[in-house]
Amino acid sequence: MRLVPFVQLAFLAACSGGDPAADEATHDVRVDHNGEADLVESIVPRSCFTNGRLATAWQDDREGVPGIWFNASLDSGATWMTGDVPLDIGEVGAFAPDIACSGDTIYVVWEDERDGDLLYRNIYLNVSSDGGRTWREEDVRLDGDIEGVAMSLGPRVVAVGDSAYVAWFDNRDGAYDIYVQATRDGGATWLEAPSRVDTDDAGASYSAWPRLAADDDGRVVVTWEDSRAGASDIYANVSTDGGSSFAEADARLDGGAEGEASNSFLPSLAMAGSHAYVVWHDERNGENRDVYVNASSDGGATWQEDPRRVDSDAAGQSDAINPVVAAVGDRVHIAWQDDRSGGYDIYTRYSKDGGTEWAGEEVRMDRDAGGESQSFEPTLLLQGDSVLVGWEDRRADAGEVGFNDLYYNYSQDGGDTWNLEDLRINSNEPGSGYAFDLGLALADGEIIALWADGRFGSSDIFCANRALGEESRYVAPAEPEEE
Repeated sequence: MRLVPFVQLAFLAACSGGDPAADEATHDVRVDHNGEADLVESIVPRSCFTNGRLATAWQDDREGVPGIWFNASLDSGATWMTGDVPLDIGEVGAFAPDIACSGDTIYVVWEDERDGDLLYRNIYLNVSSDGGRTWREEDVRLDGDIEGVAMSLGPRVVAVGDSAYVAWFDNRDGAYDIYVQATRDGGATWLEAPSRVDTDDAGASYSAWPRLAADDDGRVVVTWEDSRAGASDIYANVSTDGGSSFAEADARLDGGAEGEASNSFLPSLAMAGSHAYVVWHDERNGENRDVYVNASSDGGATWQEDPRRVDSDAAGQSDAINPVVAAVGDRVHIAWQDDRSGGYDIYTRYSKDGGTEWAGEEVRMDRDAGGESQSFEPTLLLQGDSVLVGWEDRRADAGEVGFNDLYYNYSQDGGDTWNLEDLRINSNEPGSGYAFDLGLALADGEIIALWADGRFGSSDIFCANRALGEESRYVAPAEPEEE
């Protein structure tokens, strides 16, 4: 095992919480330790939160090539380990991490170029069974491509109990197909070979960008983009034996006729009990895209015959894209970005009966004038009756150079009512940098945010901890007194 002391940082201030005086600035904490010169790009942060522990993995190039790094906090992001942990063992590029937590077990997956002469990427994983204190000396290649002759991309991991499931797409047979690997013993052993999920002829069409979810009973649902019918469509398949096999026939969810030439992209998936939901944006109504959802009440075995359009303005009238979905019990929420008022705004809509009926009209989350600035890349979190929606926002980008801040809005009654004001997350001067890849958690009345941030030039990883309903406060440094 690689041993790394789990010591809380002594030189970083805690992520701000509580209720500081109005004239005091709130502060964000920088998580990565990639050097003072800040010539390193730390990007693609992925995080998971359980039992007060916040864990994150990201990609950065401090060693001269992109690599995968890890850090964790034992106190909901207030303090962090004093050093970052390198997870990829190879000496060539590693990219696109994802992370999942179950109890004390943490799984991190990524794309890795170490195998083969052509720098084709394989899927690798490392596991910690003690909350990130120690990691395995040898990481694990999951895709079975020993010679590195195929390209494997887009890994995603979920963890439930002692089981974990990893999905990706690879071109071992020609065009890309979807594969899943699984463990039932905390990562000690894995399936002898990964299971193929899409059921057309292997390598016959482009299948990519899988998303997956799983339950305690070994049911695994996977959704992806698939071109077998001519355009990009949304498909899903289900395993009932912990990923060892998938149903003989996958299901097309976007409801179009065979060969219908409209594209559906970017599926997002949520499961809650026996309910599964997939959302995507769709070009069937013209160049302006709309958001659609399909739902299953039997864990992905069957789906609605026709998907439901979620955005309620006229079909194809505005561009509605990048939807995300989250579910608790029979309640499902969807958030997306929508330019019906000119620029993009963030909207959300929900169903309380498993997706059969939907609340009247969607609700706009950003509280500046509609369409006045660009709000994009929504993030969605459900926990009990609390609903959080976060996004990237350019309202303070006075110079129109592409700088943005992070905002959130929230409901504490399941989405029936929302806060009257949206709230800024990052604490640097508004509109003075860029912030992206926002992840959210909620614990003990506090919102925990983690993201990549370019306030110092290149990108670093930052954390903020705020009382729910509190926003950041920026106070400009005092001008030096003239002598």
